[in-house]
Amino acid sequence: MSHSSNNGNSNNDSSDDDDDGGVNSGSSGEELAPDEFEQYFVEHNNRLFHSHTTSPYPLPVDTPEQERQKVQHRLLFDVIGAHYPPNCPVQAVLAPDPARQRYALDICTGTGKWAIDMARDFPHVSFRGFDIVPIAPRLNLPPNVNFVMHDVNTVAPWAAGTFDLVHARSVSMAVTNYASLLAECARLLRPGGAFIAGEWSRMIFTMAPPPAGGPPVPTPITPQLAPFLHAFLGALHTALGTPPNPLPPTAPLAAPLLAAQPHFYVQNTITPASHLFPLGGWHPDPAMQHIGRVFRNIFRRYMDSVRPLLDAKSGMPQAQLNQLYVGVHQEIRSVPGIWGLYNTVFARRA
Repeated sequence: MSHSSNNGNSNNDSSDDDDDGGVNSGSSGEELAPDEFEQYFVEHNNRLFHSHTTSPYPLPVDTPEQERQKVQHRLLFDVIGAHYPPNCPVQAVLAPDPARQRYALDICTGTGKWAIDMARDFPHVSFRGFDIVPIAPRLNLPPNVNFVMHDVNTVAPWAAGTFDLVHARSVSMAVTNYASLLAECARLLRPGGAFIAGEWSRMIFTMAPPPAGGPPVPTPITPQLAPFLHAFLGALHTALGTPPNPLPPTAPLAAPLLAAQPHFYVQNTITPASHLFPLGGWHPDPAMQHIGRVFRNIFRRYMDSVRPLLDAKSGMPQAQLNQLYVGVHQEIRSVPGIWGLYNTVFARRA
């Protein structure tokens, strides 16, 4: 699919010297036939969305959003250092076994980049990915990758115990019941297999020392620090929580939900971790400045992607939203000390 559209609210900022990390480069793969296109997609506000009325997923699935996700995929690798959480024994979990084929599953695969990159790193493993719409590429795939259509909120079309590894990244906006998803992942995993996941917080943070001293901790930004950004997040949370298919204001933390399923997951293997990303080029370290600039451009394009949602459900007039967007763009260029937060988790199947 190579449909490209824009909602007209993007801040192109042609004089901006930010590193966009390739947000606007590349193509999304093979064209769909017209009859296929209408089966899976619908256009609103000049953006392309999935057409499944029961799915809560609110973001577009068009080329601009796919390119944003691809750059975000590379940025996560640059910060975390791998395509999976730290201290996760993926190498051991996927080590060649002469007695059986290794299998890995990518849930809500989207562009398919995670599965494709992992398939190249582990050529002996068969990777499967599924999504509710066919946006993963169809051509020039590694021979050990296959993508299928499936709704994450229904039982997956594989037998129990099929997979050695199940991966779920940024799936919470598509999932109606995350605890049920974890139970389904446990069904799909072989004993001793690994579940790994990552979710972006839908908040922006500053670092504040705890009352008793000690290292700084992420604290949601206040209207005093960044009034426009704070108001934008409030509007986003309102829009996400508005029926039909409401979503919570922030992504669920998987670790406590895994801990609530001791019959499925080995409790002493549950390993959460948090990863901070500077929002903007304010960090004193040059490497972090680069990360911050790329993340800032990803965040801008995320704002573009949620704009149709805010137009429809935030309750704000369009002129007020336009002013809000201008203010946020200014703040993420000028306010130091603000961070995005990405939470990962790993657990072994009992």
